[in-house]
Amino acid sequence: YAVGHRTASFVDAARSNRAVSAEIYYPATVAGDNVAAAAGSFPVLVFGHGFVMTWSAYEPVWEALVPDGFIMVFPTTETGFSPSHSNFGRDIAFLVAQMRAENGNSASPYFGIVAPQAAAMGHSMGGGAAFLAAEFDTSITALATLAPAVTNPSSTTAAANLRLPSLVLAGGNDCVTPPAQHQIPMYTALASDCKHYASIDGGSHCQFAGSNFNCNFGEATRSPSPTINAAHA
Repeated sequence: YAVGHRTASFVDAARSNRAVSAEIYYPATVAGDNVAAAAGSFPVLVFGHGFVMTWSAYEPVWEALVPDGFIMVFPTTETGFSPSHSNFGRDIAFLVAQMRAENGNSASPYFGIVAPQAAAMGHSMGGGAAFLAAEFDTSITALATLAPAVTNPSSTTAAANLRLPSLVLAGGNDCVTPPAQHQIPMYTALASDCKHYASIDGGSHCQFAGSNFNCNFGEATRSPSPTINAAHA
């Protein structure tokens, strides 16, 4: 499929009319902004960004997945230096529910194309928030995270209540969220009988996204450094 894109803002009435903004990428008839969606029924992947990172850092992710028939939604909330992990997790869960509602709205550009299946996804802080989202909304059908970070409230505690199919990816040389303190405890705590943990030997934290100044700067001040480049990762 070609990749279509729209910017959206929704209102969560259950949280004092909180505005939840998002960038949405979807299978389209032609590539571009505000173009018509392709015919079909497409699962939704709601992807949370990392700490002080923006959705645009994850272009490699949407360029890989949307052409294969997925709708990807990137919340653009909680981008500052004092993010609320709880609100971010609830934003991810809310956007899953909102996209399902859009499927039944004849005035929506996503009318009739949103499949029931939905995954909470994310990188770093957004990965930990995806664990929270899956606990907040038990109708989410899968969890897939890239170098997830332990959050406050604890994503490790949330993991113990999750029984959905789950994938945790880690970088063997992640010096920002070391696997022993972050990904492994969350993975171990998952109650799911269908879960998988994969570590990329020599891979780093920031290699799960496109080049991003904030992530790269933080990573450069720590060790170990990656032993493979981003193309190999």
